[in-house]
Order: sequence, then structure tokens, then C-alpha cells
Amino acid sequence: MTPIEDMTHPDAHRKPLIGFTVGTQGDHGVAFLLRLAIWMAGGRSIRLTRLPDAIDGAMPDGLILGGGLDIHPARYAGDESFKAQFDNDRDDLEWCWMDWADTARVPAFGICRGLQMLNVHAGGDLHQSLDPDIIAAWPTSTIGYMMFRKPIRIEPGSHLAAATGSTTLEVNSLHRQAVRNPAPGFTVIARERASDGIQGIEAEAPALRMGVQYHPELLLHQTTARSLFRYFVDRCRGR
Repeated sequence: MTPIEDMTHPDAHRKPLIGFTVGTQGDHGVAFLLRLAIWMAGGRSIRLTRLPDAIDGAMPDGLILGGGLDIHPARYAGDESFKAQFDNDRDDLEWCWMDWADTARVPAFGICRGLQMLNVHAGGDLHQSLDPDIIAAWPTSTIGYMMFRKPIRIEPGSHLAAATGSTTLEVNSLHRQAVRNPAPGFTVIARERASDGIQGIEAEAPALRMGVQYHPELLLHQTTARSLFRYFVDRCRGR
């Protein structure tokens, strides 16, 4: 029985340290929400701004890769002429932390761009732009864009289903790229009901890898969003 399953284990009530990433330029609002989500889930947080070998103190028990600018297409043999904004320093930072997490067998949770980084790092690729017909049906105003919700279906028996207690959710949609081919070892565990687009992936090795295309940190008023962070933090407890 693992410490997560056995709450009498001496590590069962220790607060895991969760390292998280956001954009290298600002993103203070998203950083605040991720810190809040981790705190509400029973964890401690640290924003990762340096490479693993530059960390002097305790290393994280888990990683959360947040949303942000597109991953550079050179990372997955994509079209490098594609016009988009990139953050190469962040790509390098997250790549090194995922190398470390694979070696140390540390759980990782990806949100939007973070899901895409999990996939690309493990050998998968991306759609560099979504189907224009799909995007055309989405709101164009700022408020409409932020409030837009779409239904997704979740595979029964998946970590995401266990975390949220549901096989259907109404989620936000702030992305313009998506997983094309899942990396070896990853399973598609959520899809958009209307387009069948990939909305979630997960893998068991070298440790839990779980990613969602939506932004649960913007939905903390919902029980399912809070329980998703709690599920991940619990998986990092007593590692």
C-alpha cells in the first residue's frame, strides 16, 4: 500500500512541494492562481525559474507545467515558418525539468501548453493550428472568449475521471494548438465532444504524467477543478 492510500503512513500528512512553470515574462496572475490551487489542494508551491542543477534547496515532489505561448516547432519537427509567438527560454527550462522528472520519477501535470510539452517531450507532436471551421464557431469578444465553455468526454477508469469524479465536463477553451499524435506510452483520456479533438492525455511511466487542454486554475470555483489539483498533489505526497 502506498503512502497516498495509507493515511497512517508517516508521510501521509506531509505537504508536498510542487514546482510550477508559467511564462518567463510576467504571468503573475496565472502564477497566483496556480499557487492558490496548490495551496487549496494541500501542497506547497515554488515557481521554477532556474534549471534543476541550480536549485540549492529541496527538490519538488511534483511538477505543474502551466499554459502560455506556443512551443517552438523545432522541438517536434514542425513547420518552423509557422507564424506564432514563442518563448525559447521557457522551452529550455521546462525541457530540462522534464528530463529531471523522468530520471527522478517525479509526477508531472500539464495544463494547456503544459499538456503539449508533456507530449512533445515524450516524442509526440502537435497540430500547429486548429481547424478554422472550429475556431469560427467560438466567441470573438474578450469576455465571450473567457466565458466560453465546451463539453468534453472523459474515459472511464482514467486518472482524470478519478480526479473529477465524472466522465463529462464543461470546460474553458483558450488554446489554438493541440496534440496531433500522442507520444509513445501516452493514452488519450479526454476528447471534445463536438470535434473529437484531444483534450487530455496520461501515462504511468516513468511516473504519473497527466495533461488537460483546458485551464482548471481558472475554474477553481468548480469542485471538479479543485479536486483535480487535490488528486495530483496527493499523488505527489510521500514520494
